[in-house]
Amino acid sequence: MKPNEMMTLLKTRAKGLRVLYVEDEKLLRENNKILFERIFSEVEIAVDGAEGLHLYQKKTYDIVISDILMPIMNGVTMVKKIKEINKHQAVIITSACDDSRNLLELINLGVAQFLLKPIKTEQMLDVIFEVVTNVYNQIKLDECTLQLKQELLHQTTLLEQYKEVVDLSTIVTKTDISGEIIYVNDIFCQTSGYTMDELISQKHNLLRHIDMGEEFYNNLWKTIFDKKPWSGQIKNLNKNGEYFITDATIKPILDEFGEIIEFISISHDVTPMYDLKEEILQTQHEMLSLLGEAGETRSQETGNHVKRVAKFAKLLGELYGLHEDQIQLLYSATPMHDIGKIGIPDAILLKPAKLDPDEYEVMKTHSTIGYNIMKHSNRPLLQAAAIVANEHHEKWDGSGYPNSLAGEDIHIYGRIVALADVFDALSCERVYKKAWPMDEIIALISNERGKHFDPSLVDLLMANIDSFIEIKLNYAD
Repeated sequence: MKPNEMMTLLKTRAKGLRVLYVEDEKLLRENNKILFERIFSEVEIAVDGAEGLHLYQKKTYDIVISDILMPIMNGVTMVKKIKEINKHQAVIITSACDDSRNLLELINLGVAQFLLKPIKTEQMLDVIFEVVTNVYNQIKLDECTLQLKQELLHQTTLLEQYKEVVDLSTIVTKTDISGEIIYVNDIFCQTSGYTMDELISQKHNLLRHIDMGEEFYNNLWKTIFDKKPWSGQIKNLNKNGEYFITDATIKPILDEFGEIIEFISISHDVTPMYDLKEEILQTQHEMLSLLGEAGETRSQETGNHVKRVAKFAKLLGELYGLHEDQIQLLYSATPMHDIGKIGIPDAILLKPAKLDPDEYEVMKTHSTIGYNIMKHSNRPLLQAAAIVANEHHEKWDGSGYPNSLAGEDIHIYGRIVALADVFDALSCERVYKKAWPMDEIIALISNERGKHFDPSLVDLLMANIDSFIEIKLNYAD
């Protein structure tokens, strides 16, 4: 990136950021203050650590830039006290001192950026650009997370209100022992679309939906003929051929001799709850997909990468036999598998060549970064996303990262996304490689069966390879 382009982008990302600059050398302090004021919206100056700490205690700063050797209170002590207030505070250290003890202590405090004096302007801008970019990305992530939480809260509030409305709507029907309807109330007629005359003396088969099989009704009738109440949800058809779902309790009514004389059903129309639940699931999926796509855009991946991996994961979950709710969670959580890459420096993330060992170690931290973003949520969807982010680079044989988990100690979500992600990564061109031919992809995955990947998942993929290729083609970049 050219210097002018960097400065323009730096000013854009630094807009609204507040900086505390602590430096005891007057000339250096004044010169750097001029540079910082060109970049940041607000710059406050302190001449030593004590003054810097005093200013920090009065307001918050996005970035702290400080010398080490200063009178009254040195930079190490000041940073230590600042980190006690905010352990996530972004700090840049400038120093002419090569005292390894000070540097090591600062590293242990979480300081990752150092500038050794005399500082060249270009070197300072590079470091500031990296730190500002990290702060900017974190702010954007926090905004997206807040938006997601607000939307989820909004949808949950709506759901609770729907529940209240549904509770006020009670459907009552009575059936004789032969299964013929002998009574319905007005709400049932309104819900079903039939008049009372059209329903009386009819069997409930009139309302039966194709999704409710013979086994369901056999179990229902067996329960109530055993003189036990039955509770559950029933999908019905109204007169117009549209479905409605009732949450029903059916109670056998006994005479004085304990014999069944009829059955009464008390139920509530819960169709709006199901429609709203579907809307919430779709909203959650869309928001996490957009957030995942935003993260991939930073690493120059296309949005279709997260879509394909989510589709692959969903198909693998279905083939593996996961419950429908688990499949939905996995499908919606998968786009967040690489969200931790927002915390990886551009120099590593966008390197158009193989990473060296040190760079690769930094890149590997994206799993933990993504996990830490979401691990404190008690929402099932974000818990699933945290698992996926943390475990999609674990390997079946225990040679993966970040925790060297092996076999079934790796969550099934992690095992599925590991295979789905590699399948897509190999089949698509990236900044550092060309797309692989499908026969080579199949050969590599087969060879990694029981090493990198869960053997049963590899077998499912290979047995259904045409379906995976179809997804790849339908969501091509």
